Amino acid sequence: MRTRLLTAFLVTLGAFAPAALAGQTTIVDEGSFTVTRAGRTGREDFRIVRVASPNAALVATGTSVNGTTRVVAVLRTDTSGAPLDFQLDGREANEPRERITIQAARDRLAARSQSPTGESAREYFLRPGMVIFDDAFAHEYYFLTLQGRDAVTAVLPRRNELAQLHVTSKGDEPIEIAGSRVIARHYVVSDSLNQRELWTDSAGRVLRIEAPALALTAVRDALPTDH
Repeated sequence: MRTRLLTAFLVTLGAFAPAALAGQTTIVDEGSFTVTRAGRTGREDFRIVRVASPNAALVATGTSVNGTTRVVAVLRTDTSGAPLDFQLDGREANEPRERITIQAARDRLAARSQSPTGESAREYFLRPGMVIFDDAFAHEYYFLTLQGRDAVTAVLPRRNELAQLHVTSKGDEPIEIAGSRVIARHYVVSDSLNQRELWTDSAGRVLRIEAPALALTAVRDALPTDH
């Protein structure tokens, strides 16, 4: 089962990446975060690009490493942030732990999850303001503010469920990133269970996240650069 799981992910990812990145691309954001979760410190490397053709889209790729846990995710949306597809491969000590795929088709998102213990599937009806959001990845918070909505419906891929997230702006305030003091936009992202503090630059690029209820802190290692 583990061999089939890993092989299937690599085949799908190999087919997906060239198509997603074909044509002219523009870097929206790239960099890394130092991520502390439940007292364990790891690293997240990411890149978000805008693909010009054949259909304009945003493609976000991220790799999270914390101890022996390694997770790779690829999210593709239209330019407004509405989801098109998503893939995630999680491994523990280099052994496949989970694989998730989500694909938009007409008015629905079809999600499928595989692990060494079994498979599950679910469909979600697409609606305005919907996003795919894995809060274990700091860079994916970018998509919560992209549409400029106070409330978004989030598909949580690893929980295979929906969450209603409220995104509240708290205005601008100074924070420190990589030894530099900058003015950042402060948001509170909340659902029925948790509250997360989010800081971005004026272009919406994520700088810092604090989520005490999730025992999570993510801080950018360097300030974003314009490309």
